[in-house]
Amino acid sequence: MINKKMAKARQVNVSFLLRNGIHFIKSKLIIASIILSASPCLAQTIFKGSVVNKSGDAIAGTVTIQAKNSLTIDGFSTCNSQGKYVITYKGKADSVTITLSSMLVGKHSRTVKNQSQQVDFVIDEQPLHLKGVTINALKIKQDKDTLNYLVGAYTDQNDRVIGDVLKKMPGIEVTESGKISFNGKNIKRFYVENLDLLQGRYGLATNNIPAKSVSVVQVLENYQPIKALQGKIPTDDVAINLRLKDSAKGTLSIMGLLGGGYQPVLWNAEVTAMYFSKQRQNMTIYKGNNSGGNVASEFRTHYDYERVYMSPSSQLSIQNPATPPIPRKRYIDNRSHAISTNHLNKIKKDIELTTNILYYDDRIKKEGYSSYEQYLPSSDKLTIEEQIRSVNHIHNLELASRLNVNTKNRYINNAFNLNANWNNDFGTSHTHSNTNVADIQISQRLKQPFLSIDNTMNLIKTVKDNTYKIYFSIGYGHKPHSLEVSPATYWGDKQAESLTQDLLDRNLASILRLSYNLTLKDFRLDYNLWGNVNIRNLDTELAGQGSDYKERFSADSLRNNLWYNTYQTGFYQSYTYDNNHNFKVTLKIPLTYLVLTKNDKILDKNNTYQRFNVNPALTLKYDYRDFSFYIQGNAGRNFGDMNSNYTGFIMRSYRSLLRNDIDKLFESRSCNASSFVYYKDAFNALFFNIGFNYNHSWRNLLYGYSYQDIMSVKTVIGQPTQSDNYNVKLNASKGFNFLSTTLRTFGNYNSGNSQQLIQEDILDSKSYNYGIGFSLDTTPFHFLNLKYSFSWNENKSYIKKQASDFPSIRQISQNVGINIYPRKDITINMNMEHQYNSAAGERYTTFADANVKWKNKNIDIELEINNLFNTKQYITAFFNDVNTSYYCYNLRPVSALIKFRFKLK
Repeated sequence: MINKKMAKARQVNVSFLLRNGIHFIKSKLIIASIILSASPCLAQTIFKGSVVNKSGDAIAGTVTIQAKNSLTIDGFSTCNSQGKYVITYKGKADSVTITLSSMLVGKHSRTVKNQSQQVDFVIDEQPLHLKGVTINALKIKQDKDTLNYLVGAYTDQNDRVIGDVLKKMPGIEVTESGKISFNGKNIKRFYVENLDLLQGRYGLATNNIPAKSVSVVQVLENYQPIKALQGKIPTDDVAINLRLKDSAKGTLSIMGLLGGGYQPVLWNAEVTAMYFSKQRQNMTIYKGNNSGGNVASEFRTHYDYERVYMSPSSQLSIQNPATPPIPRKRYIDNRSHAISTNHLNKIKKDIELTTNILYYDDRIKKEGYSSYEQYLPSSDKLTIEEQIRSVNHIHNLELASRLNVNTKNRYINNAFNLNANWNNDFGTSHTHSNTNVADIQISQRLKQPFLSIDNTMNLIKTVKDNTYKIYFSIGYGHKPHSLEVSPATYWGDKQAESLTQDLLDRNLASILRLSYNLTLKDFRLDYNLWGNVNIRNLDTELAGQGSDYKERFSADSLRNNLWYNTYQTGFYQSYTYDNNHNFKVTLKIPLTYLVLTKNDKILDKNNTYQRFNVNPALTLKYDYRDFSFYIQGNAGRNFGDMNSNYTGFIMRSYRSLLRNDIDKLFESRSCNASSFVYYKDAFNALFFNIGFNYNHSWRNLLYGYSYQDIMSVKTVIGQPTQSDNYNVKLNASKGFNFLSTTLRTFGNYNSGNSQQLIQEDILDSKSYNYGIGFSLDTTPFHFLNLKYSFSWNENKSYIKKQASDFPSIRQISQNVGINIYPRKDITINMNMEHQYNSAAGERYTTFADANVKWKNKNIDIELEINNLFNTKQYITAFFNDVNTSYYCYNLRPVSALIKFRFKLK
């Protein structure tokens, strides 16, 4: 018993000793580990930083650290994709040397104190020469369907806004109107930091966002903006996204400009405020000038929105000098003001609310001479000479609001638009014709107010492989226009002191479409039922004073009160095979049933037409390596519009009187075939596209004109007619690292044949137009940039089986630009433009401009001198069908303008 108790006691003591021993050992180990871990923590230093070039673009490389004056490397790290690095030093030296090494930029070192801190590198990026081998950073990088253009690689000292840089990037084309395309395809979306703030008015971005604020221009190919359709409905669309530098994000930037000059007194003013963040974006801009700048061009929308659209264009017009193919600043006398505010708020992750408001007031004066030669079947020519002065006063107000919900399974987009114009035009014309030796001085006044409102709702829902869509758009437009002309002495013996054409055009339209999409592996089936209603009323009256001119016309022929309504319903079907690799084919078979009603209140006549229509289309696409091949074909049928159905005269201008004097529904049929080849090699910065297009059309009515002195009167006969048109175009661009060069070339060929109805005779006409050209932008030295462009064009027209022939017209245009950078803060620009036209009286015209800029951190000063040679006139000529037009424009004299550009915030 005692032995059992003693054994039990020994067992308890051993257990107690073991527990306490283990606890003691654990405590010692914890203390030891804390001491051991604390020691290096207290002894190490952490350095963080970023590595970028002067444009703010990230640079990849290796970062090493070592004690000052030591050859031993004590640690190394690498930069991530944003150029960030973290490196640790465990030594005891007072100072350390941090070194960046890269094959692209060489070695760059900084010596700092041994204490945790931020150490940034801003590198002047230069090629690294290795035994005769030069390695350059890639200017274009491709990541699947995204091309990244490094802005810093294309920017020079002369570039101010991102639009200046876009024009130098191979593959990207920017037209005079500001529209952007990539390798022949118009872009469908334009983003700033992945947000569509401007809703198609991206000229506001390209002409105002500083180039130094953008790090990368991204081109997004095969872009599908609707997340619910990604992977279900692929597209061939192209978008552009501007990636900003960190310094331009989340900060309010306000810039201003003031300028003044002489001959005449000139002024220029701008204020631009910009804010870009992940949740909100805003651009508010004011621009005004009287120096020829086109403030309205930046407000032009370049998106092809699918919505009920009410056009503000008028059927009435005054006779204006035509627009010459030279910069606007050379011939426009203007007084312009424009203001725009654009705001985007990202309410939640996938919900955006965008509001765009713009207003511009533009008063434009133009002056010029024109000579118009119309070929007549009698082998005579009608010649009309005009000396024209005009003033166009434009008032335009637009409001657009868009709510967008874009998730993986649901898409909601509601777009509201309000547009109001109240424009007034005035003009005087000294007119002379070879059929009337007397000169006539004619005054014109046009009032063209306009109001439209529309709303479009687009709903998309996806459930597994099924997609459901509801689309509804409705709009109303109101145009009460009035044209007054005095005197009207060119109607033979029946004259009038004045004529007034009143026109009221009202339009209500809506579209409803229900769609269903099913994806089965490589096949996609699209079906939709749709219907639209278009109700339109045209109410016009032509009245005069001073003479009984109505003896020439019946009273009813001078008025219109036409209700022209169309009701359509249809079934759209589309079948697509897409193997997601290199081949895609789509067949579309839309079926349409049309009911058209015409109610002519003046003639008390009603007509109803019913038509069934099929417009098939086929598209094939094949990708092979860097090539894309397209073949497209479609057929269509059209039944005219209200403008081909009114029966009373409408005086479109003092030289044009129109009516439809045949009681027959206009009908046209057409077929179109085209093929395109696109090539893209981002690594070698080579892009080109070539396309061919053929169009054949047939119409059951032949429209033409009879000429009575200077007045052209529209005529219509029940004669079927057809036309054919051919078009070939080529565009190519290549970027070279050598001398920082971008080369572009283009070519085109167009030909067509058609029938013309002139003086009630049918004439067969044919026309040709072809041209080639190229442009070069190169920097042979760091202080010198050269630009040169050349274009040659020739066009010709003739009448078949007629002895008379029109001489061909050749046009040549050359531009030379020289940019000199004597210092980093000084830029000297010189530009010369040379024009040649073989049919003009003065065949050669030369312009020259000069510009000097000086800038520092706070202000830029720019002296601009235009038309250095004081060229007073510009003369040009061109063919149009079977007539020839000659124009002479009075130009602005030599002028100087000094501008002060500064940053307010």
